[in-house]
Amino acid sequence: MEWTSLNDLREAYLKFFESKGCLRKKSYSLVPQNDNSLLLIVAGMAPLKPYFTGQEVPPRTRMTTCQKCIRTGDIENVGKTARHGTYFEMLGNFSFGDYFKEEAISWAWEFCVDVLKLPTERLYVSVYEDDDEAEKIWHEKIGVPMDHIFRMGKEDNFWEAGTDGPAAHVPRYISTAAKSTAAASPAVQ
Repeated sequence: MEWTSLNDLREAYLKFFESKGCLRKKSYSLVPQNDNSLLLIVAGMAPLKPYFTGQEVPPRTRMTTCQKCIRTGDIENVGKTARHGTYFEMLGNFSFGDYFKEEAISWAWEFCVDVLKLPTERLYVSVYEDDDEAEKIWHEKIGVPMDHIFRMGKEDNFWEAGTDGPAAHVPRYISTAAKSTAAASPAVQ
């Protein structure tokens, strides 16, 4: 994909996951509906909590969104780092009992390499610290070299929606213009 704009990147992502059978949904309101556990929507999956918890049946078992979000959980980092903003859009693809790690990993790689045309030798990924299955998929099925796979713990590779919401490992996909991991994102050092 030739770089043109964030709008094109967003559209490419959503179209890609539509091609995988995901239902595209518009961004939900920033104010949660029927959810007293959150003051504001803080992540792409937050409006989908009723589907993850089984309270409601999703309109389809696969969905993709570009969700508007407000940072609250670590707002003290806003302005101190290059990756913390107060408002952001989170692209997501979600499975409600339909697909899991193998498909999610394969599709993430396909999007980064085939759609975005990112050079594979400059791509690094993370897995949760004890997730041997994800590491095996990345290395053995996708072909990512072991020195491009980083294990990270809860602080850097886990997400929670408050005390009573769903939680998940959050793999990171990092592309670096540098030729060594020393110049990669501080998250992988």
